[in-house]
Amino acid sequence: MKQFLSRLFTIAACLCAVAAAAETGYKPQTVRQTPQYLSTDPAEVEDTCPGHDILKRFDCTKTNLPGYSCFDVYMVQGDPVDAERYTLLDQTVTAEPGTAEPRCTFEGEMTCDNFLKALNYNLDFSWFITNFPSSSFPQCGETYSCTRIACLKPAADAPDGSPRAQKLSCVFKKNQIFFLGAQITCRDKNAAPKTPGPQKP
Repeated sequence: MKQFLSRLFTIAACLCAVAAAAETGYKPQTVRQTPQYLSTDPAEVEDTCPGHDILKRFDCTKTNLPGYSCFDVYMVQGDPVDAERYTLLDQTVTAEPGTAEPRCTFEGEMTCDNFLKALNYNLDFSWFITNFPSSSFPQCGETYSCTRIACLKPAADAPDGSPRAQKLSCVFKKNQIFFLGAQITCRDKNAAPKTPGPQKP
């Protein structure tokens, strides 16, 4: 019973504070810190503002009293940071007959990660592109957001002496959105400090 009365008192106090703010002409202003890059994965971000909406920015309203603070996350369309520009959907390494063309330009293990780094995370105009898969990968839909690239490295010749190569094939999906986040604080615009005017000589 005491806990119930305590909660009831807290709710009543909040309602009174909101009403008082409305009566005094409270004009909410959102003070936003410098946004920081978070991720391309919505599962990796958390919005603590009312509604927990990670798609659009939160702005203070009269229900958010001066001093209220939360971490606002919102979505941005565009190119993420290089390391998150593409998501790997498929990687295969196979033995192929013939010469190694187009030849892989990187050293070390035959991985799509090494391949992408060698291309400076840019597949837009790469001559290693073989096609734009869509039907095989539901993540691609009917757009050209997915790209298959391939390169080859020389391998040991076949028993009959004919040339052979190892072929690395990668399917990447281009990420076209990312999330930013910033700490925001609500304050009363009427109470904001005014910039002093020029002093008279």
